[in-house]
Amino acid sequence: MDAARFRKAFAILKRLYPVRNWALGRGSFDVLVSIILSQNSTDLVTERVMGDLRSRGPITPESLLAKSQSQLVGILRPAGLARQKVPRIRAVARRVIRDYGGDLNRLRAMDTVTAREALMALPGVGPKTADVWLALVARRNTMPVDTHIHRLTRRWRLAPSENYAEVTTALKALIPPRSRFLGHLVLIEFGRDLCHARHPECGLCPVYDLCDAADRLPRKG
Repeated sequence: MDAARFRKAFAILKRLYPVRNWALGRGSFDVLVSIILSQNSTDLVTERVMGDLRSRGPITPESLLAKSQSQLVGILRPAGLARQKVPRIRAVARRVIRDYGGDLNRLRAMDTVTAREALMALPGVGPKTADVWLALVARRNTMPVDTHIHRLTRRWRLAPSENYAEVTTALKALIPPRSRFLGHLVLIEFGRDLCHARHPECGLCPVYDLCDAADRLPRKG
């Protein structure tokens, strides 16, 4: 898919998928925990588990460390890989207290490059987690790339490889800064809704005529 076709497809998808910033009203550390917890989990499960955690009080580095590791594992288990995620989250909490006095909002005052490096210096925080936090909490024009977006860029041949940095760079060249904040959520929703990894629902696809994917299925009728 060339740049002109992608931009037309993206404009159509933006109209059809009115996404929202799920981080609104959440604390900056709460959002970071949510992003880490969402790895290898569905949105519905992540939100349910985070709701359970929030019901026990505000999620701050201090309140999280006040709970034992076994207690946190029990709470977060439904989201999967709790025994791996809990030590990582607790390590992040300790680092945020040590380096930022427990206030992750301090990163908002930094320029994007510096804030991204600071986030990625936290234990177990990679580029995707950092970019999602920066987009949704700090409203920066990063371009987070998840599994669904990787799949779309591969099908539409938008990036030279599946390397995270190269995919992000390719999409930034196609999507203007003002549209990246929620634009990545639009692509994620489209990937979840119709453009599945297996058995994509091409017959219902709103951008079918713009798609030139090798595995595009013929429409019936």
